[in-house]
Amino acid sequence: MTSLNSMFTIVLIFFSIISTLVRGQDVCVKKGPCTCEYSNGTGVDLSPAAKATFYTTQTYELRMAGAEYTLITYFYHPCYDVTPNVNSTNPGGCGSALSMCKQTTNFNYNATIQGFISDGGLYEKMGDTNGSTFSADGKSIIYSNIPSSTIVMLVCAEADGDLNVFSLMEPNKIVLAFYSRHACLKVIEESGRSLGSTLLIVFFSCVIFYLVLGICTKKFLMGATGLEIIPNVAFWSDLPNLVRDGWAFAINGFKLPTRSGPVTSPDPNSYDSI
Repeated sequence: MTSLNSMFTIVLIFFSIISTLVRGQDVCVKKGPCTCEYSNGTGVDLSPAAKATFYTTQTYELRMAGAEYTLITYFYHPCYDVTPNVNSTNPGGCGSALSMCKQTTNFNYNATIQGFISDGGLYEKMGDTNGSTFSADGKSIIYSNIPSSTIVMLVCAEADGDLNVFSLMEPNKIVLAFYSRHACLKVIEESGRSLGSTLLIVFFSCVIFYLVLGICTKKFLMGATGLEIIPNVAFWSDLPNLVRDGWAFAINGFKLPTRSGPVTSPDPNSYDSI
């Protein structure tokens, strides 16, 4: 029985340690296509690195002793989907807005013209913002394009933005590296509240202050009880009638309603009578 209790205690301690480690792991929560934030308010925001065009990088492979080669161009936009300028009758999914695209172009040497001839290039979509997720540590963005995926490593650097190929070992899981000073850890600033929200907060704060101050004044300084503790209770009671009269006045063309009875001098509907 003692050994059973000891084993049970060890198991409890083990699970406590595991749960503590899991809770202690800070995750960078996705706030947008290119922004994630840790629980302490810091995170990564690539928004300043976004531009109208794509970041690009290339690799090539020689074959047939240099008589043939393949040029692969990777297009990447970190924050929103952009339609690439595809000069091909076969865009291969790159004819619409996206975040990542790959162009594979084969070149063959032609002895007649003593130069290389291109096959026009084959385009392949690699991902968009809808299928992007941040890694838990916030150091990379994964673009899913089933059955393949592309990982973009975010490298803190002095560059404004530079794309390079990191690994091509797995064709269905290509790894690129995006070097930028905007990939460095920084405080994520929340978007400020709108002017309307600020005005509403100020308005309701003033109303609450008015009610509290008025109630305290009438109750403790003037000895009011019941509904009389409400400041200006007569005005607030008559407010619906005032609103109704004002609405009727506006509908009547901002004129006083016609009055029945004998005409007096001055005319009760004139400005002087008011």
